[in-house]
Amino acid sequence: MEDEPLLLEDLTEELQEAGYRVDTAANGIEAIKRLQLSRPDLILCDMMMPELDGPGLLQHVRREFRDLDTVPIIFLTAKATREDIIAGKRMGVDDYLTKPIDYDLLLATVESRLREVKRIEDMNRARLQEAENEVQQLKASRGVVKVAMVTNNLQLVAPINNALLDLGCDMRTVREDALKGGRFTPQQDEIVFLVYSKPVHFYLELLKGQKPGEKIAKYVVLAAPNMHGGIREAILECGIDEIIEYPYKPVDIFRQIVLHLRGHHADVKTALLI
Repeated sequence: MEDEPLLLEDLTEELQEAGYRVDTAANGIEAIKRLQLSRPDLILCDMMMPELDGPGLLQHVRREFRDLDTVPIIFLTAKATREDIIAGKRMGVDDYLTKPIDYDLLLATVESRLREVKRIEDMNRARLQEAENEVQQLKASRGVVKVAMVTNNLQLVAPINNALLDLGCDMRTVREDALKGGRFTPQQDEIVFLVYSKPVHFYLELLKGQKPGEKIAKYVVLAAPNMHGGIREAILECGIDEIIEYPYKPVDIFRQIVLHLRGHHADVKTALLI
């Protein structure tokens, strides 16, 4: 994203010659429209732009486009004082390049950031495969794990449901209406995942009155990103076992299954509350 046409053209040409596919936007507002249509592997963004500047776009992307959490964002700036860099880092920017652009440094920085993303993704895939292999081994002696998913947003949890079904779990979905008045009980569920909401919070409050021996499931809350510390503490006080923040990574979900099959809280059934 760059509002200087000549510089935008030069940047595009350099990146294309290096083998990258390039999409462009003249300002932050236009960039948001583009991001709604396609997912980039990396974002180069001028700090000073009309309508929506670089810091504004950075905050919007990190807040609204959670599927872009692992996408590096690099600021292009004519001023990169110590204060600017510190402020940008605290907002979540990954790197800075100063104008006039050193194109060798630009290409090296882009390559380095993309290589870092690949390394993290490869590591996550390896961890996920290890967890899946362990689940399959433990399941052979332990049997199928029964999981309940409590949510009204079926689309949000569809990837989780599909992953757990592929893992061989016995899945059922529960609507939030079933939580009213404490009517929901885990039945045979061993793990219950809950997507956090007001109905879920009220239900969790009811769990406070349960004695340890009365608890028949393990409760895992799927929370919004950057949950306020006070809310997190209030949820933990309700007796739930784990909080996983969005985006709900498969490796974190599988970890709950692994812990259960290993005998973690073996005397407690686990439920997924959403």
